Amino acid sequence: MHFRTSSITTKSPSANGQFYRKNTGAQAAEFAASLTVLVLFIVIPLLDLGVIPVRYGLAHHLVTSYSVNFARAETLSKAFEQLEEDKNLQELLKKIGGVNAKHLRLALVVTKPSNADVKHVVEEPKHIPAAWLPDSPNGPFQYELELLATVEVSPLILINLGEKKVPGLNAPFTVNMISSSHWENLGRNPNTNEFFMNE
Repeated sequence: MHFRTSSITTKSPSANGQFYRKNTGAQAAEFAASLTVLVLFIVIPLLDLGVIPVRYGLAHHLVTSYSVNFARAETLSKAFEQLEEDKNLQELLKKIGGVNAKHLRLALVVTKPSNADVKHVVEEPKHIPAAWLPDSPNGPFQYELELLATVEVSPLILINLGEKKVPGLNAPFTVNMISSSHWENLGRNPNTNEFFMNE
């Protein structure tokens, strides 16, 4: 009488008589969790740390370039008009990617080279007091046109952390960029006998 060999396999008992099974599934789950933590808290922040300084540097270069251009205007009024009418600076900042100009402001800063703590800030054209003009006996003075740009710089990848906002990680951060350029036109208008910087 012949018997067929059964193909049923059983789990092998361990030394203490208990059965065991492989933990491959648990390892896969742990690997996926570890990979997620690695990407979210190491890889993405490192990418953001590499991109944010580049965006900041490009934005600051643009602000400096426009500061020089505004300082070459014939009159202070024209410099302010250029800032109001010329939207190229804001558009160029947007083209960098992740940079948004929130506020732009011009001011003429008058200082005494012998005492930098003594200064006068002019935020509107035609408002320079006579005591701070180039022909004043209180001089000499140094004239700098200051361009202040308040911009938002966003990270490359935004991480969803719910309602909690962390600037530079899952939200943009705000920074003030200031660039000063020497005001070049110190002459007078022959028609009005007024200094160009005060027109």
